[in-house]
Amino acid sequence: MTRYEEGRRVVARAITFIDDKVLLIERYKRIPGGGVEDEESYQEAAIRETKEETCCDIKIIKELTKEDYPNGRCYWFYGKYLSGTPVLGGEEKERNNPDDSYKVVLIPFNDLDNINILGMGKKLIKECMLFYQ
Repeated sequence: MTRYEEGRRVVARAITFIDDKVLLIERYKRIPGGGVEDEESYQEAAIRETKEETCCDIKIIKELTKEDYPNGRCYWFYGKYLSGTPVLGGEEKERNNPDDSYKVVLIPFNDLDNINILGMGKKLIKECMLFYQ
């Protein structure tokens, strides 16, 4: 069951780089992640959700911040890519259709300013680039 804190649905996301690109799910240009289950830590949820959505294995390097928004709370992490081919998986693959499409994308660092990423995502990606390089 998905966890709630102070009436907000709790999600966890991991910013992950592969070479000089950032791993994203293209729908609203969001960073892979999703609901934290009652029995798992925020870090475990970020790892699991990244694997489910992108078929990539990561490990968490650093906890970044917590972001609250009206109906939710997001725990942000910096994750290191370990293995896997970035392709769509999990519920996103099952729900993927012409009216609600999803796609795994690798965005070059140089193109980051030209795309829209919701919430604190873009700011946090740029901060993580300092760790990565």
